[in-house]
Amino acid sequence: MHFEYARFVRKTVFTSVGHQFQRIISQKKDTLSRDKTVKTFMRLNGGKIIAAVTIGGSTLAVLINLYTNFTQYDIISPDKFIPLTINKITPVNHNTSIFRLKFPKPLKEKLPITSCFHIKDDSIQIVREYTPISPTDERNYIEFLIKRYNDGYLSRYIHSLKEGNIVEVRGPILTFPYTPNMKTHIGMICGGTGITPMYQLINHILCNPDDKTKIYMIYANVTKQDILLLRELDQLSQEHPDQLKIFYTLDQPPYNELWTQGVGYVSQNAIKNLIPGPQEDVLILVCGPEGMIRYVSGDKARDLSQGPVGGILKNLGYKQHQVFKF
Repeated sequence: MHFEYARFVRKTVFTSVGHQFQRIISQKKDTLSRDKTVKTFMRLNGGKIIAAVTIGGSTLAVLINLYTNFTQYDIISPDKFIPLTINKITPVNHNTSIFRLKFPKPLKEKLPITSCFHIKDDSIQIVREYTPISPTDERNYIEFLIKRYNDGYLSRYIHSLKEGNIVEVRGPILTFPYTPNMKTHIGMICGGTGITPMYQLINHILCNPDDKTKIYMIYANVTKQDILLLRELDQLSQEHPDQLKIFYTLDQPPYNELWTQGVGYVSQNAIKNLIPGPQEDVLILVCGPEGMIRYVSGDKARDLSQGPVGGILKNLGYKQHQVFKF
């Protein structure tokens, strides 16, 4: 489903107007299916309604998962903040930990791919997006990999919490609607905690034996100790050598051991040599610090839409439909 359509559906379903629309669809499905002006083809499958609406000769395909995917969550909600208890905190390195939030009861449906959550601190009225790294089919808890930044008010707040404390979250919020085999090759360029949506998607792809997508990732960090999820990523690449290839690049490579991968920032040569070129069966995903995104793919637009492709990817010939910026 196209991202703009997904955003429209989410906005519609999660407003009061959307709830009214949901009830109308549910109550009037038989009438709608016979309507000659607006052709609505519906398939009921476990509470899901798929509607294709034709108006004035143009077709808008809208996937509305009523009571599922989004509105089925009676424990978490993309519409409001819900308190969840920190069940476990696992330190990863000197400034990053994994926070596990336990659901009071199992979810009915798995989380959509790829999706994020908003976490807030009421005391300073700050909200930030975090992508979960727990398996998307996990129904009992959700895990976030969160780095503590000295100038990050919310990250400092979260790292001050203990097991048993409460965190308010809102989500899931669809960020990039992925479908299996939508592209033959996916290139991933990320830095720091920008690994989280990539890790979510990598796990999702590799857990599906029917998904043959090949993944090529360049992951940039300052030091080797800053490479988040290193053990997990290496294990996945070893288990799926023909489907996942990872290249690490460091600003400060270790001086006391042999470092055979990249040194410095993500370079044009690295992308050209390690990631498939701008073909129609290729998609490039980018996530990381603002400076890295600007340098690699160009900034998002002011309204937070994707905006034009810039930076290295523009120089290499990639077009807007071949690049997605988280």
